[in-house]
Amino acid sequence: MLRKRGRAGLIAALAAVIVFGAYLGILNRELATPVSLQDAAYAGSKSCLSCHPVHYGTWYRTFHRTMTQDAGEHSVLGDFNDALYSYDGVRSRFLRASDGQYSMETLGRDGQMHRYPIVRTVGSRRVQQYLTRVDGNHWRLPLAWNIEERRWFHLNGGFLDPDGSPFARHTALWDGNCIFCHNVKANPRLDSASRRFDSTVAELGIACEACHGPGAKHIAANRNPLRRYVLHYGAKRDPTIISPLELPKDRQVQICGHCHGQRLPNPPSRIREFVTTGDPYTAGDDLNRHTRPIDIATKLAGIDLSLRFWRDGTPRLTAYEYQGLLMTEDYRKGGLTCISCHSAHSGDPRGMIAPVMRTNAACARCHESIVKNVSAHTKHAPKSSGSNCYACHMPKITYGLLDVHPTHRIQIPDPSRAWRYDMPEACTLCHSNRTVRWAAESLQLRERPPEDADYEIAENIRQLLSGDVVQRSVAVMALSDRASYTEDPKARLWAVPFFLITMTDHYPAVRHFAWRGLRGLTSAESGAAALPLFDPQAPVEDRLEVVAAWVAWWRAFDKARIGHPGAAVPLDEDLQPRFVVIDRLRAKQHDKVISIGE
Repeated sequence: MLRKRGRAGLIAALAAVIVFGAYLGILNRELATPVSLQDAAYAGSKSCLSCHPVHYGTWYRTFHRTMTQDAGEHSVLGDFNDALYSYDGVRSRFLRASDGQYSMETLGRDGQMHRYPIVRTVGSRRVQQYLTRVDGNHWRLPLAWNIEERRWFHLNGGFLDPDGSPFARHTALWDGNCIFCHNVKANPRLDSASRRFDSTVAELGIACEACHGPGAKHIAANRNPLRRYVLHYGAKRDPTIISPLELPKDRQVQICGHCHGQRLPNPPSRIREFVTTGDPYTAGDDLNRHTRPIDIATKLAGIDLSLRFWRDGTPRLTAYEYQGLLMTEDYRKGGLTCISCHSAHSGDPRGMIAPVMRTNAACARCHESIVKNVSAHTKHAPKSSGSNCYACHMPKITYGLLDVHPTHRIQIPDPSRAWRYDMPEACTLCHSNRTVRWAAESLQLRERPPEDADYEIAENIRQLLSGDVVQRSVAVMALSDRASYTEDPKARLWAVPFFLITMTDHYPAVRHFAWRGLRGLTSAESGAAALPLFDPQAPVEDRLEVVAAWVAWWRAFDKARIGHPGAAVPLDEDLQPRFVVIDRLRAKQHDKVISIGE
């Protein structure tokens, strides 16, 4: 009996092995067969939680998740407790009803006051914008909440708009534009006859399937536990889902470039397809089949796109990081990609980057010998800002909403950019009291700037006074940057007059940067805390009154402990502005309207 039972057990075991082997063969063939995800359904991020709780958790804490949300108690960050805000003669109110409905009472595109129900929020890190729904379409309202400063402001002061711009300029249609980058798999569903949208998205915000592709096939296939174990312990990957880590570098960066690289349909005539049947791109696909990134040579009727780039082609606005990377030699000839530095599942959610990757360690993996003896390479002290790889090779020359960011075109410091392309360059962004001629001589360049009186002025000050709105924004932020040639705030107080001059600029965004710089630099100085606060979008007479108070404070301020920054900075011996030089430079400001693209 035992022998029969043993024989039966052996037969059963052999049968199980044969069946399992057959299954492995079938599974291996399946895993080796490409799977098209173009027609796959999207399942939503919550469907990932049961199998991938750690990855879900690390994504959940990011600002990607909260990019677009339905309006509610946990998503609305602005003050809607019957708050008031006045701008350009319009007194707006922000309300929350007893049933929890948020609303904004403000001027509409028709020139009339309306109370708009808030249905969605956009943004959760620096700025939060608000959507309403009118006649079936979603509209972004022109007033936004500054999260960091906890105040309302008009979007004319965040985008690059001069004083006098229309109140409704940024009351923008969300369904046909913003929807594409702030959500998963956008479909505006425009009805051409009625000109109305019935937009849908696979998921609000930037969720798992934006980077990993649609998940329904993946979920269905992996309901089989044997399949999961084989995949877990085997060497083959699952073709039913996209892993950016395993893609070729061009497809990998395209996943990020899909949103971090403003683009046009390829060809542009496909725009009707995009707004009627949806964005055809799926993670892992070839983005170039569907779109082309905008560059300095791109033409678009009614908009001068070249103004979004420095004259050498380098992007000077955010949302063009992809274009900057494509121009970088470390990407074109090396292995650098977005996830060489950034990660959606680790590090600081602000920037999706680990703290160590904000240091020279980020460069050490490919440039170990340079980083190991950095001062030999930089001719600066090892711990100084002059030996910071980012400061020299990714300087902050990119304008973003209420901030200036590092360029994503990794470059070699070259002072000739200043006179060849009229763009900021790394040496004088840091040494803000030095001329570009000094920088060229210090780097022993053969080429020198033209014999022009303007180039005898400290380059950062020259661009601050005579540049366009982006140059002025970059320059004033550099002037207030602690990572300058000296970290001693006392030694940088000579910049106060230039902040005060820039607070009279005719662009509210530039005034905002100047005020931020002035407050940061003088925060520890006696009497400064008692001076009036400055609202960059207040009526002009109110702004000038505040500036006058600060000018009086500076005149009375004991400057004996502040050294003069040098002859290249147009200040007299008492650190007062030399207006003969300053007015001459300011008269050269060339301000064309720069459409950021929304």
